[in-house]
Amino acid sequence: MTEVAPSCPEMTALAPPPAPLISSRNASPARSPSSHNSTTEISEVLRDKTRRAQQQLDRSAEERGRKMDVQKRKEQQRRVAAGEKRRQQQEAEKVREYQNPLTAAAASHPVYAADVALAAR
Repeated sequence: MTEVAPSCPEMTALAPPPAPLISSRNASPARSPSSHNSTTEISEVLRDKTRRAQQQLDRSAEERGRKMDVQKRKEQQRRVAAGEKRRQQQEAEKVREYQNPLTAAAASHPVYAADVALAAR
């Protein structure tokens, strides 16, 4: 025949744990045996978090600075290219005036401008 274990409070399936567990989240610092260590650890964690946040801010500022520098270089190149194009157009206009001075002078005069346009047809 099978034997049944003697009835004992430790043997019941629904018995609560023998001692309540004190978690560091719910325990007050006064009751916590390592309150000094926890305070030190919290301070270190906060310092590390602050340091990482500052490093991220610094990296973001550097990246923003690099992007601004690239933008300035592009704008400067655009200005130089526009100036060069303008200079080439002025040079081409001077060449045209030199090759046909009558046409250039007449084109700038309102009375002769129509005659030059007709002659070009």
